[in-house]
Amino acid sequence: MMTTRNHSFIQAGFFRFGTFLLLCALVFAGCFDKPPAHSFGHKHKQTGVQEGQHLRYQKPDRYTWQFPERVVKALDLKPGMAVADVGSGTGYFTFRLADAVGPSGKVYAVDIDEEMNSSVDKQAIAKQADNVQTVLAVEHDPLIPRKVDLVFSVNAYHHLKDRAVYFRNAARYLKPGGRVAIIDFREGAFKHFTKRKTVLDDFKAAGYTLDKQHGFLPRQNFLVFIRETQ
Repeated sequence: MMTTRNHSFIQAGFFRFGTFLLLCALVFAGCFDKPPAHSFGHKHKQTGVQEGQHLRYQKPDRYTWQFPERVVKALDLKPGMAVADVGSGTGYFTFRLADAVGPSGKVYAVDIDEEMNSSVDKQAIAKQADNVQTVLAVEHDPLIPRKVDLVFSVNAYHHLKDRAVYFRNAARYLKPGGRVAIIDFREGAFKHFTKRKTVLDDFKAAGYTLDKQHGFLPRQNFLVFIRETQ
């Protein structure tokens, strides 16, 4: 005959096992928060990008903390401007930037991952975004085809190597008065991050000065730089 104590022990065992199975199901279902796609300087290889599975990185919950429209508005872009979206990934910001600069402007979606670029190319065709052009870059150089008004990078900065050197060299892609806008996770917001002071130190070493900073993003620093000598 089963005692009350043995019955309680078995019930506890089933509860623990059931909890374990639920956690496994959540992990494999992708229910835990994931970082948005970004691959510049370090490939987060995504399987099934060509089949459209990359769209999980543009899921609606990102909107609740990324505030993309507010970010683009803060950039104060004008029709006809040229922008390089460095580390564009699957194009989360690319097409928003393209709308901001209009048909007379240009957005270069810059990434080192061919599959990411292929995804952006397909979206550009579907959206008839003729002002979007992908650029296959290399880790040490964005290879932007012509000078731009803005170099823009979101959630990719922490993967770049020799960042001061990288942006010192990237200055040749900026028009006079051109800017560099960096958005990256702040410490404690995600396992990959860059301290604000580190970004400031990197850009000072690269010959830039802080022009603006925006504090409305809950998880990220948003810093805008200009060259010290224009």
